[in-house]
Amino acid sequence: MNKIVTSKEDILKACREIVSEEGLSAVNMRAVAKKCGVALGSLYNYFPNKEELLLETIGSVWQDIFHMDRSCGAEQGFPETVEWIFESVRGGAQEYPNFFTTHSLSFASTGKSRAISTMDEYLGHMKDGMAAALKTDSLIRTDIFSEDFPENDFLDFILSSILLLLLQQKKDCRILLEMIRKTIY
Repeated sequence: MNKIVTSKEDILKACREIVSEEGLSAVNMRAVAKKCGVALGSLYNYFPNKEELLLETIGSVWQDIFHMDRSCGAEQGFPETVEWIFESVRGGAQEYPNFFTTHSLSFASTGKSRAISTMDEYLGHMKDGMAAALKTDSLIRTDIFSEDFPENDFLDFILSSILLLLLQQKKDCRILLEMIRKTIY
């Protein structure tokens, strides 16, 4: 057994592998130590308890989902950005089965709020990416947003629709993209 873990990232990589293979509920200090080939006590140098390990694992999985091979270029239009987000999260859902539906249920009440906060942070990044795409897409009608149809509410609706399509395990988001095109162009 190794006595020294090379890095915190190595531990998180092992955690992502466990999440991918067995699900988030399989991540615990003993399983991670075994996967890393280190003594259990070595993990406590990096994570004071299981809750901290799980919280960092959740953040690591979210980060992995959005740093896959593809990237969303700033030159893309709004529908292409929405499709990229959908495909990225869908790919993540395939790489990490049941991650999205189980991660917030894995914690005590204090950890649950932090897990939800981590998820909200990544959902916020998605929304920010969509907002940036809205602002740079010169083909969008200039009169589309108003007091009765605010941009922020539109973005919330699109994000909710993406998540609903993913929960329904849809293979694509064509209908959402068509609705976007018919609404804002």
